[in-house]
Amino acid sequence: MTPAYGDRHPRLLGPDTRLAEVYATFETAGHADPAGTWQALTGAWNWAASLPAAVCDLDFPGATARPPPGGFTLSGLWTLPAHEQIGPWLTLPVPVTGAGEPDLFVVASKALPKASGATALVRLDDLYVPAGFATHAAGAPLRAGDATFLWTAVAALALGTGRRITDVLAAPHAGGAASTRAAAELAAVLHDERLSLAAALHDAPSARHGLSAAAERRLAVRLPRAGQAVQHVVAAAYQHVLTADLGGACHPVVSLIEAASPILQQARYTTELLPPGGRTSSREADHGDDRRISG
Repeated sequence: MTPAYGDRHPRLLGPDTRLAEVYATFETAGHADPAGTWQALTGAWNWAASLPAAVCDLDFPGATARPPPGGFTLSGLWTLPAHEQIGPWLTLPVPVTGAGEPDLFVVASKALPKASGATALVRLDDLYVPAGFATHAAGAPLRAGDATFLWTAVAALALGTGRRITDVLAAPHAGGAASTRAAAELAAVLHDERLSLAAALHDAPSARHGLSAAAERRLAVRLPRAGQAVQHVVAAAYQHVLTADLGGACHPVVSLIEAASPILQQARYTTELLPPGGRTSSREADHGDDRRISG
């Protein structure tokens, strides 16, 4: 059964969509189908397109990306971009090996071994990359100026996922009255965060239409708070279900957290991966009025 996302499917939304609609649609979709919506987002949009890119050496011995739990391990040989072009993050492409599999991976530059040779070659053996740092090169490229679209979509996905976790935790089969009480407390935390962020985004334009540099910086401070709230909910829910007795079966909350791990990983770093165009400190941005992100 196809989940109901309201008027528009997340695949139809992009940097030209007003941020309030991006937020509402992805929050609803994240609640209905977290993993599926993440796949739809990364399949439609190559969010890493604006980052510096390495070049894969296809002849030695063939770059690979194997999927251990929670991410991928990369092996192969890549040529790095010129030193002056390398920032805190860069992308490592691999040949497509299967339909729907990610083929572009974002890594921290400092995690790479020292390059060798005049052409800046780097060899990797099982470098771990979290699933939330993978995307598809064939997706429509997001520009550096489209960052607020990605930030908003990811924060909304995380909040929707958190809401789904509290629903599952509250289910009768999930642990009884104690689980229900815990779920209600955690749902209240998310409810306040969801309403606050919706109000902040109410008058905001799209990423490509009129968001000022100051408003963008305020948003870069505001949105990670949603991710922090979700991380709190995830940690509390996980700790609670560790004591639940389901007769040896995996708790549905644990299964949901594992399926949604790419969203949770991305939500922790999304404003660092694609920072505001006018780079500023969080302290400076906090002195602005972040009640409304309207430009």
